[in-house]
Amino acid sequence: MKLLICILLFALVEAKAQSVGDIFGGVTYTKTSIKDESSKNLGTFNPTVVGLGLAYVVAENIALEANVFDGNSDSSVTRTGVGTVTVKVHNGYGVGVRPFLSLNGSWGIYAKLGRQYGTQTTVIKKSIDSKFAHTVYGLGISYNINSKWGISADYALSKKIESEMNKNNSVGMSVRYTF
Repeated sequence: MKLLICILLFALVEAKAQSVGDIFGGVTYTKTSIKDESSKNLGTFNPTVVGLGLAYVVAENIALEANVFDGNSDSSVTRTGVGTVTVKVHNGYGVGVRPFLSLNGSWGIYAKLGRQYGTQTTVIKKSIDSKFAHTVYGLGISYNINSKWGISADYALSKKIESEMNKNNSVGMSVRYTF
């Protein structure tokens, strides 16, 4: 336990913030898990999306983010008595804040908090188009390949409201460039 505390303290002492005013652009591939929690219990769907994003460092260790995304693949589940159910995410956008901490010159950690808006189609014998708006929060890790290029991975959850029948989470991988 003492070793873990020493490592964390060393990481905090060695932490270096990225510069205020830095701008990052990136491409993200995300696999989403949408679990139906309605009385029909239709299953869990795993559509994927591809997104483009920009982040601007507004203060030490704080970046604002904006992104757009488009559905890459749909997901289907065959249920007895219902038939095949398919979910396809079409497109959307998100905005948020990303507090981050550089652990050394290469590695960093971050948190995410924001809103995501989009459209999707669910097909159960007929197509049902719907819009969604979720509060998204999560954690991630980043690695700087060099001074311009980096990669990151994150896990995010969507806050469920009472009227929603789905539980959403996602795993994303990104490649980013510093302008």
